[in-house]
Amino acid sequence: MQSFSLESYGITVDRVLRNTSPALLYEEALRNEPGTAVSSTGALIALSGAKTGRSPKDKRVVGHEQVLDDVWWGDVNVNLEERVFEIARRSAVDYLSTRDQLYVVDGFAGWDE
Repeated sequence: MQSFSLESYGITVDRVLRNTSPALLYEEALRNEPGTAVSSTGALIALSGAKTGRSPKDKRVVGHEQVLDDVWWGDVNVNLEERVFEIARRSAVDYLSTRDQLYVVDGFAGWDE
């Protein structure tokens, strides 16, 4: 497995697993996550915790000048000051840096007309 660093993002962690195979993800989950099991059909059973599902009213968008006229502002897309975003980002980076290992998946999402 190739080593991968997140230090350019300010995240310092000893082990980063990137784009791992499903088999390795199963092994990691079974070894590290209490309550995880494999079903009789081969599906991975994992506990997701108390907060699950979408939380659309918790979505925030930093209101940069470049996007102000392009975002549908309202109950779902709420403006967030950049200063507040930076505080939340720092908190997330600090938390991720306390983990023994992290999992990275290179993925994308978008819309193509």
